[in-house]
Amino acid sequence: MAVLDPIEAATLAELMRRRTERTPDRPYFTLYDETVTYRRLWEQSGRYAAGLVRAGVTRGDKVALIYPTSAEFFYTFFGALRVGAVPVPLYPTLGVETTAAILRDAEATTVATIGWFRAGVDRSVALAGSVRAVVEPNELDTEAAAPPLHEAAPGDVAFLQYTSGSTGQPRGVVLTHANVVSTCTFMAEAAGIAADDRVVSWLPLYHDMGLIGCALTPPLVATPLWLLPPDLRNPRVWLELVTRVRATFTVSPDFGYRNCVRHVRDTSDLDLTSLKSALSGAEPVRLSTIEGFERHFGLKRVISPCYGLAEATLAVAIWPRGEPLRLDASQRFLSVGRPCRGVAVRIAAPRADDEPPGPDVLLPAGAEGEICVRSPGVMRGYYNNPEATARVLGPDGWLRTGDLGFVDDEGYLFITGRLKDLIILGGENVLPADVEEVVDHVPGVRYSAAVGVDSERSGTQRLYVVAEVRSEDEAPGAHHGLVREIVARVHQERGHRPARVLLVRAGTIPKTSSGKIQRSRLGQMIRAGELRERIVHGEAR
Repeated sequence: MAVLDPIEAATLAELMRRRTERTPDRPYFTLYDETVTYRRLWEQSGRYAAGLVRAGVTRGDKVALIYPTSAEFFYTFFGALRVGAVPVPLYPTLGVETTAAILRDAEATTVATIGWFRAGVDRSVALAGSVRAVVEPNELDTEAAAPPLHEAAPGDVAFLQYTSGSTGQPRGVVLTHANVVSTCTFMAEAAGIAADDRVVSWLPLYHDMGLIGCALTPPLVATPLWLLPPDLRNPRVWLELVTRVRATFTVSPDFGYRNCVRHVRDTSDLDLTSLKSALSGAEPVRLSTIEGFERHFGLKRVISPCYGLAEATLAVAIWPRGEPLRLDASQRFLSVGRPCRGVAVRIAAPRADDEPPGPDVLLPAGAEGEICVRSPGVMRGYYNNPEATARVLGPDGWLRTGDLGFVDDEGYLFITGRLKDLIILGGENVLPADVEEVVDHVPGVRYSAAVGVDSERSGTQRLYVVAEVRSEDEAPGAHHGLVREIVARVHQERGHRPARVLLVRAGTIPKTSSGKIQRSRLGQMIRAGELRERIVHGEAR
């Protein structure tokens, strides 16, 4: 194993400056067959810093980054840090009104983007009100000398990370330099990242796993990184790059690995045996997915479950490389490992939305409840939202994650679901992922989501299953049979009969930018009749 001493730095800009001084010609990342060294990154970010100053950006200003995966994203991100501004990475195709709402919420004064997105950005800016300037790379890449490096303190804000909005409107997570640098440090340690690793990532740079996990962590030990656009319509491109560069490390949500098994049938030209670790997180990790992927590509003990969230900067727990996976006593849930070094986890009794903040009621080992986290990565709070901050972040530094899980007697953490996604059927708690695991294995189903829809008549919730079909052109009888099969399997394996199964077209189920199912949004769409034009077949039960 190649050994390069990890960089010790208090801020992100200092980390990158020191990495550049130590290994200037070592590759930082490769994208579209173009390699950017640390020297080039630092020089270009200095030019962009000068361009931002010329555009009127000053210390503390919020600079929204609306870019595809590109070198320009990095130049602008670090250019903003060099002048003491606060980057705000945003999903490029969120929609005009949603983007405008985030620009207003973040109080962004400047938007950096490219021509592809300029028309939509201009419409969002017109609605936002706070933005003074919209700039593109040709305006930022100046010949002027780089301005003096802003000497940030560890407790200063590094950037705003907007949540993916899986259970509501996106919120701006305020992350300090200390939050990010400390998380990258213990995450690299937990994941076993070393200088001789080779990282491949298709994850978007506007999401915490793609930005913090894959892009900001490698510079600690100068691990080379290969980037792809965040498009898994053809997952073979991802696997071909892993094969070509002999990657040892990659990351994906569960659905990415499932897509590979479903859509990459011919594996004769692929060799993934260089992989030492492939993390799986951001959504429930399924044992069936891990086993299916490793069997399909001839691997063993490669996929490692992990758990994290934006409000904790990212990582909470990562399963160790090469270790046998651990199931709970019920054989339903995979452990994501023990908490990373410096991270503490406890389980508390869930609180109702209208319950005022107060001391947590802690639960014993093995009891399911809300996961609470305390770590150097726990956010300062939600930007300009003290009420929402107080609901999740206690004065003692413990963060209520909104996720359900338990810790066993040996300290291993298990994730069971999302508190707001929980379905209550006749007083019994049902996890959507349990139902979806069954439905996704029914032939003819592409992807599914399970939600609870309130029923005034029964006083409880009714189980709705929305399933995207593989073929929309089947005869009515075939779709009718598919609905019967879904109902029968869910009833047999989970003990509940869906009240309604809706077969819909591909791409109907709403997801966040990181691929999480937006179940609350899906429930709203069902109640408002918004799925009507997307339904291929629907049947009451």
